[in-house]
This record gives sequence, C-alpha cells and structure tokens, in this order.
Amino acid sequence: MKILCKSLCILLFIPFLTLAIEPINPHSLCERFVGEDDQKSCDARMKNDDVDWYAATVCSLVQDDQQFWSCWDKIKGVRFNPAQLDLCADDQKLKDSERIDCLTKAQLTRVPASEKPAAGEFQPLKIKERK
Repeated sequence: MKILCKSLCILLFIPFLTLAIEPINPHSLCERFVGEDDQKSCDARMKNDDVDWYAATVCSLVQDDQQFWSCWDKIKGVRFNPAQLDLCADDQKLKDSERIDCLTKAQLTRVPASEKPAAGEFQPLKIKERK
C-alpha cells in the first residue's frame, strides 16, 4: 500500500515540474546589452557574483537596464522559495518594480560564504524529505 501511495504521489507531482521556470545561466544575460563596453562590464560583474539561476530567470524579464541591475543586486547570495519565484516569472503584466518586489518576498535566506558554490557552478535546490 505504501508503494502504491508513493507511486501515485510521484505521478501527481510530475505535472507541477513542467510548470516550473527554467533556470538561465546568468552569464547569458549580458546579451541583453547592445554596447560592447556594457557587455564587457556585465561579463565582469557576472563572473564575480553568485546568484540563484532561477532568480536570474526572473531578473531577465526586467525590461529597464537600471532596474535589471537593481534586481541583480537583490538576488546576489540569496536563496529563494521556488514556488514564489514561479509567481514572479509567471505574470507577464508585472511592472519591473513589482517583479523586483516579488523577488524580495520570495527570499528565504542569505547564503553564508562557506556554503556558496564555486563561481559558475550550477547547484540544484536541496530539498529535505519530510518524515
């Protein structure tokens, strides 16, 4: 009976996985800038900053460049609630400032330097199992 229940739960969870936002490699976000100097400045900044790839997806939806950098500063070194990030990315009618406010609400914790992955290394979310 336990196996049947677990199997059913797994099958019910699969559709939710397809609704999740896709992570974006933060280094690819520099393509949004037209000028070569802006792209180089962006590349240098991306190399040194540690951000959640899913949160970077939300920042990629911000239209204004100045607001984009404000979004970027908010996601550095922060862990996020994935379900809340989905809401921030889902609504195409959100203004840039509303999207950034949504990110602020989705923050879980600041990541201590000792727990941060190496720069450019993708780390999947760690989910603790409930007993």
